[in-house]
Amino acid sequence: MQSENDNKNRPEKALGIYVHVPYCIRKCRYCDFVSFEKAPEDAYFDKLAEDIELAGNAFGNGTEYYVDTLFFGGGTPSLASAAQLKKVLDAVRENFVLREPEITIEVNPETVTPQKAAELKELGFNRVSMGVQSLDDGVLSALGRVHSADRARQAFHTLRDTGFENINLDLIFGTPRDSADESAPVQRLEVWRHTLDEVLAMRPEHISFYSLQIEEGTPLYKDFAAEKIQIPSWEENREMYHSAIRQIKEHGYHHYEVSNAALPGFECRHNLKYWTMQPYLGFGISAHSFMPVYGENGRLTAGYRGEAAWSCTGEPQSLADLKGDFIFTQLRLTEGLNASFYRQLFGEEFSADFGKALEELAAKGYIIDTERGVRLTEKGLDNINPVMQTLLEELQWKRNT
Repeated sequence: MQSENDNKNRPEKALGIYVHVPYCIRKCRYCDFVSFEKAPEDAYFDKLAEDIELAGNAFGNGTEYYVDTLFFGGGTPSLASAAQLKKVLDAVRENFVLREPEITIEVNPETVTPQKAAELKELGFNRVSMGVQSLDDGVLSALGRVHSADRARQAFHTLRDTGFENINLDLIFGTPRDSADESAPVQRLEVWRHTLDEVLAMRPEHISFYSLQIEEGTPLYKDFAAEKIQIPSWEENREMYHSAIRQIKEHGYHHYEVSNAALPGFECRHNLKYWTMQPYLGFGISAHSFMPVYGENGRLTAGYRGEAAWSCTGEPQSLADLKGDFIFTQLRLTEGLNASFYRQLFGEEFSADFGKALEELAAKGYIIDTERGVRLTEKGLDNINPVMQTLLEELQWKRNT
């Protein structure tokens, strides 16, 4: 077994690992992730451990990689038993070199008891991401959440009392409220601000705040299409977003990504891998992997993405697809896109690939130049999808000429 502190081989490439646990108490009305309303099955965790061992042969002990982030997402990973989680954690520790890892688990407040919190701490989890979404019971009911606002408050304090010093709280704005409450069929700004005020008073190390996406095929989508629910107008939604940014910054948080803020030093190291195109392996149903492959000239020539459970085969991405991923992820960072990193990866200038589109976006006030490259303006943040579309269309045009 490889110790987390054993530096014998001194691998030099950092690697993230994502583990998907697709089990839930009840699927939320807005959720289109891969998850099932059933108890976690031992066979699934046995398969995860097998796949992790297989991947370890290529990227684990004795190779140039070490693991510095490990993220259990879902679903609701905290539904799994301590034995099931331990099986996966042991497989990672036995097959990979771990170096001061950030080890995150997503939890639902309804699953957080003093016993469960103690088990997670004992297993080695040092970061918890809890799906609170709202501290308004009307909003929680409309979203189909299984917990109440009081249960979320209790769960947070239970985690703190257990000794967790790195907690993220997930929030959603732009939501409907319980249709039984005819006086407030949509989430008004004051409801959102009340939730945010209370969360900021709790002082979690990290806050994620997402605008509700009504995904086709979900129960919420069906109700919306049938005009059974209302959501805030675009103007109200944007005021919720920008008021959140103002409040968060006033309380000392660093707004470092479109929908994420942290106290200094508590930015999510694992998610930053996604946004900066660093290597990661995904295990479990629906999980993805990304392993950049470099040629002799040091240029990024291919990517790796595995579907479902991890395997040693996969179709490499085209250079154009990788460039598209780069702009999509990098522009989500509030510091913007790093042009020198683009040149390092692709051996080409960002401005040369996207010059015409950049001029168009700058003229609309969506982007501005920075010392490192370009970043979105406040107006650009509100129009991030049109920005991405313009850049991708320029990429497609270059690809076809």
